[in-house]
Amino acid sequence: MTDTRVKVLSIVGPARSGTTIMGNILGEVGGIANAGEIRWLWRRGLVERMPCGCGLPPVECPRWSGVLDTLRRTWLPAADDDAVTAAVGAISRAQDELLAPRNRLRALSAASGRDTAWAALRCLRPLTVDLCASLSDVSGESLVVETSKLPHLAAILAGARDVDHYVLHLVRDPRATAFSWQRRKALPVADGLATMATMAPVASVRNWFRSGVEAELLHRHVPRDRWLFLRYEDFVARPAAAVDRVLAFVGVPGPGPFVGPDTVHLGTNHTMAGNPNRFRTGSVRIVEDDEWKSRMARRDRTVITAAALPMLVRYGYPVRL
Repeated sequence: MTDTRVKVLSIVGPARSGTTIMGNILGEVGGIANAGEIRWLWRRGLVERMPCGCGLPPVECPRWSGVLDTLRRTWLPAADDDAVTAAVGAISRAQDELLAPRNRLRALSAASGRDTAWAALRCLRPLTVDLCASLSDVSGESLVVETSKLPHLAAILAGARDVDHYVLHLVRDPRATAFSWQRRKALPVADGLATMATMAPVASVRNWFRSGVEAELLHRHVPRDRWLFLRYEDFVARPAAAVDRVLAFVGVPGPGPFVGPDTVHLGTNHTMAGNPNRFRTGSVRIVEDDEWKSRMARRDRTVITAAALPMLVRYGYPVRL
């Protein structure tokens, strides 16, 4: 695929924590290609034809179509639709196996690079490496940003010998993420608009806590100089400084695309899936979404605080507000 090692930044952390906007900002910097959530390329992108950030399905997108042409040489060699559908189905089943709750600990341990017997991993690891390498080649950028958020998917790349892998762990107050999950958001799909799924506070804090635990387990397999922790609240308080810190971490020179202390200019991107705000372009002001502080029900706040208490303390969030 390429004669040089591919360089990848995985952004991990709970959903609704700013991963999409962070990826989009980084994608505006020369030398960086933001892939979005590449785990959705197969099912949502190729089968359901959900649009890339540019508004086109992957097979028509100028960037992803080039990536797919490269992947067809090894992973999608057949020209007819039925054979491609079968190949995508096999990839999706391998991914589902890695994502299954019963296999998450094994998937996280794959970051060590030692598990060579797992068929699903033997499929997904080289495929993901080839995908990132192809995206780097097609875009002409040296660093690929991947925002799937799940630590056990980042572990696939962490354990790959031919990848220079970095991890940005981005977290947000669980009470804020729970409040955000209750909002209904329009989601562009192949034939119009749908609505993103919502989530009850208890389910949200359960996912938030699990994300933190899994990130800590992944961290054990990642060298210290390849791991950066950042809170959403610190990012939105000083967005330009936070982005500069990330750029320094991954060794990409040059400032972020800021036109003011808290305002960034975003162009059309080529991201796969993610929060609908990935379609925002033009001048975007980065400000904290703290509506939850005044509008969240007291009962929900109490339940979430109690359930997340150990991680709240670990990440420096206040228990009482």
